[in-house]
Amino acid sequence: MCGGYTGEHDQMRKAEIRRQPNWTESSGPDMFYFVDLYKNDELFGTVDVSDHSRYYANDVAENWENGILKEDNVHITKPK
Repeated sequence: MCGGYTGEHDQMRKAEIRRQPNWTESSGPDMFYFVDLYKNDELFGTVDVSDHSRYYANDVAENWENGILKEDNVHITKPK
């Protein structure tokens, strides 16, 4: 049962997964993943998922877009 209107989904959320190479002398480039979070087409913050897989990054992006990942999450780095 719905808990009532909260207005939470009035603001459009989207996420983009960004890959960034990290070069090491021994093995060449490793790909690090970051998830850029947008709210109303403006960058809200970024989640560093470089210690995780692309699948994990996909889950973070989906959780943001569905409202599961909340704005006060400690893993979100906000732009300065």
